[in-house]
Amino acid sequence: MVKNKNKILLTGGAGFYGSHISQKILENNHDLIIVDILNSETTDKEEKKYNLNLLKNFSQNLESSIIFYECDITDEITLTSIFKDESPDIIIHAASLVRDRDSMIVPLEFIETNVKGTQILLDSANKLQNLKELIFISSRSAVGEVPGASAYMKESDHFRPINPYGATKAAAESLCHSFHHNTQIPLKICRMQPMYGPRCRPDMFVHRILNSIITGNKIQKYGTGEGVRDWLFVTDAAEALYKIMLHKTSFDIFNIGTGRGTSTNKLIELCEKITGKKANIENVKLPAGDAVFAGLADLELIKKKIDWKAKVDIEQGISITYDYMKNL
Repeated sequence: MVKNKNKILLTGGAGFYGSHISQKILENNHDLIIVDILNSETTDKEEKKYNLNLLKNFSQNLESSIIFYECDITDEITLTSIFKDESPDIIIHAASLVRDRDSMIVPLEFIETNVKGTQILLDSANKLQNLKELIFISSRSAVGEVPGASAYMKESDHFRPINPYGATKAAAESLCHSFHHNTQIPLKICRMQPMYGPRCRPDMFVHRILNSIITGNKIQKYGTGEGVRDWLFVTDAAEALYKIMLHKTSFDIFNIGTGRGTSTNKLIELCEKITGKKANIENVKLPAGDAVFAGLADLELIKKKIDWKAKVDIEQGISITYDYMKNL
């Protein structure tokens, strides 16, 4: 019998980050319930099914179990029934629409899933008798933009989102805090920086550059290329989430990133250097709703409270990702 074993319910567990969170949960011998709609907004439905099979095979020789439910988080009746039947100890809410540029075109779809869906999940969670904690996967986009390439985002920064996606994440964070305030159920918010790595979302720029190098397909570079992101390797992100889950607290918000920025131009340069090949780049105008300076994660709080920092630097991470992609 595994000591301190939990039953953990994870929404969005079949996607890119979700599947890596799932793997971390399973390898630590907790029982896992995945709830995922299996849409194709970012990761193709067939790839999500592949991820689920990978996780099921991974768990076979471990002291953990995995159960999957195909369910939309806006389906209150089905979601409440799953929560009642499974009675999880911990809920990790990672399911959302995430393509920020799409949110400029169909904002109501983002509000429906990310805001209404979060409230439905919280209402369903409130019916549970023994819920130990709830973790919400948010985004740096809830905070918005910063004034320069080397500026940091703190957990205490005000919400100033610049696209509907970020606004829905800010709204969902607020709903989560309201839930915690009124139930006193421990709650943690994880503000993620953009991620990359094996099983990467095809819309993420690291994947797009490497895919262009592998296939020769043309990709678009938005703006001057001077925009900066704090790129986070996905296994580091999963490790941070797991350590946060184990951390005892009533309520906390954590930035999760590397604290180091990489410009779009530098990212292209690194990918080309590591692969020894050129990407097929087309320069286009920066679209509305895109942050130029997206902010570096201020990591003082996460280092102090859970002693976590990223282990994989950008060159190593790109190399691992390229090796994975070229062997698919």
